[in-house]
Amino acid sequence: MRKLKNILILAGGDSTRLWPLTNKVLFKFLGKSLLEHQIETYKKIGVNIFVTIDKQTQANLPKIDDQVKIILQGDLDGMAGAVLSAKNHLSGEVLIVNLSDTFAQESLNRCINAMIKIPSKMCILAKKFKNYFPGGYLKFDGSRLAKIIEKPKVGEQPSDIVKLVVDYFGDFTQFIESLEKVKTKEDDQYEQAINHLLQKTNDAKYVLYSDLWCHVKYPWHVLSMLIYFLGILKKDEIKIGKNVRIAKTANIVGPCFIDDNTIVGDYVMIRQSHIGKNCVIGGYSEVTRSYLGDNVWLHRNYIGDSVIDDNISFGAQAATANFRFDGKSVKSIVKGNKIDTNLVKFGAIIGAGSKIGVNTTLLPGIKIGRNTFVAPGETIYEDIEDNMFVFKNVSIKNKLVNPLTR
Repeated sequence: MRKLKNILILAGGDSTRLWPLTNKVLFKFLGKSLLEHQIETYKKIGVNIFVTIDKQTQANLPKIDDQVKIILQGDLDGMAGAVLSAKNHLSGEVLIVNLSDTFAQESLNRCINAMIKIPSKMCILAKKFKNYFPGGYLKFDGSRLAKIIEKPKVGEQPSDIVKLVVDYFGDFTQFIESLEKVKTKEDDQYEQAINHLLQKTNDAKYVLYSDLWCHVKYPWHVLSMLIYFLGILKKDEIKIGKNVRIAKTANIVGPCFIDDNTIVGDYVMIRQSHIGKNCVIGGYSEVTRSYLGDNVWLHRNYIGDSVIDDNISFGAQAATANFRFDGKSVKSIVKGNKIDTNLVKFGAIIGAGSKIGVNTTLLPGIKIGRNTFVAPGETIYEDIEDNMFVFKNVSIKNKLVNPLTR
């Protein structure tokens, strides 16, 4: 496979739908940020790697090698804004990818190799979906790829093929011209620019991808990404960092990742989970299919199918419920809309710097905001905002400081 001249990784955006988690670009898996993992993936197939980021990411960016050029997105919004930010940095052939999308490496390589062998000005990667997926569906005029229909109503899909964000352009300048010509009131300028190109050419093609695909849009998608990255490890492998101490009576079932300086106490059970740095998994705790960030402290807790961000502590006997009595999939509220997570087992999402008091129960799918404290003995039925203190089912502004964040 020949290497592509340019690969543009779109890594901007405000990640508001990821609340109470923050920056997906810097979210760590197996000791490296998602950005670092994606750069490693695309360096294998591209000569020049460009990454568009926002100001928040720029301030916390890990060290990146010289092969990668960072482009600040600035005030331009969405995917279209990210691409336009790169206008004066790239020319010729470009592969545009989304940082949030993770693929099986070998399958991705085969598809991209097929894409660049097809003699066309534009080639996109797509995937078949048996059930409805809220994405852009391919519409055909005979055998010709005619249009991308963005999020059609259920039952009105023009095909069963959905566009992914792996887009090859033989001439980047042509795509920039389409982006600048298209005017839309919706957040779909990027997609409409592709439709603009489709109207101008009979030369557009697509390649089908049929392997594992993970996408981070909502906070529970971190659990899917967790499965992907643990899948990189060998079956039943337990990868342990430096200075990790594990009690003889602890039981760890792989694949698992435990980062530096973490302590695992007596009679702890950890199964298929990711544990960050400087954590204390106190005696008799159970962590199952969950993601724990750095500086998480547990004490006789059950954490199941949950995402626990950095600098969080649980009081004794606090637990995350992860299964509804009726066995149905768990729903979650995002920006006022109830969304089906399609997860039958789903615990809690807890933002950085929060504390959960003793004997507290978090119902399935609950999200706890950043720097939010929940008093002992509470049962949490609804999401709690950032910077709140919950006591006797009443939420007030939190004036306390979590010592783990100091």
